[in-house]
Amino acid sequence: NNFFRQRLRQLLSTMFSFYNRHLAAALLHPQYCKLTYADDYQRGITHVYVREQIKKMYGNANQQNNQLATTDEPSEKKYKTMEDQFMDPADNDADNNLTTSRSLLDELDKYLKMAIDVQFKQPNPLVFWKDHQQKFPYLAKLARHLYSIPATSAGVERQFSAAGLVINERRLSLNPDTVEDILFVRSIQKSLEKDLHLFS
Repeated sequence: NNFFRQRLRQLLSTMFSFYNRHLAAALLHPQYCKLTYADDYQRGITHVYVREQIKKMYGNANQQNNQLATTDEPSEKKYKTMEDQFMDPADNDADNNLTTSRSLLDELDKYLKMAIDVQFKQPNPLVFWKDHQQKFPYLAKLARHLYSIPATSAGVERQFSAAGLVINERRLSLNPDTVEDILFVRSIQKSLEKDLHLFS
C-alpha cells in the first residue's frame, strides 16, 4: 500500500510541474496571494519572477512613451535655475530611474501587505484587478496576461480520451475505482515507455 502511494507521488510530480508563471498566477489571486502551500524558496523565486515581469512591462511602456514623445511637436523651452545649471545630468537620471524602479517594486509589496476585502476572495481574480488597476497598474496588467493562458492542457484531454476508450458499451457497469485504476496503470505504462528509469 505504501509502495503504491510513493509511486503515485512520483508519477504526479512528473505529470504536474509548477512553473514560475503558475505560482505567479496563484500569487496574483487574492484568495491565494500568501502562497501558503509553497515553501520559502518557491515564494522567493515567485516574487523575483513577478518583479522581473514588472520591470519588463515598465521597460516596454517607457519605450512606447519615448517613441510617442519623439513624434510629438517639440516642447517649449524650459528655463533652468542656477542650481539646475550646475547639477550633473547623470545623477538626475540615476535618481529618477531609482525612484521609479523602487515604486514599481513596491507595487508587489503593497499588494502583499494590503488587507483584501472578502468580496474579492472569489474564484475570478480579474474582478479584484479591475477594481484595483489604478492602484496597481503593472500588477493588474500582469494578472490579465497570466489569466489569459488556457487552463486545460493536452495531458488532461488525453486522459478523458483514454477514459472514453475504457468505458464502452461492454464496460458500462465498471466500478469508478476500477476505471481509475485502469487509467492509472495506463498512464504509468505510457510514462515508462518514455523513460524506462522513471521509478529507479
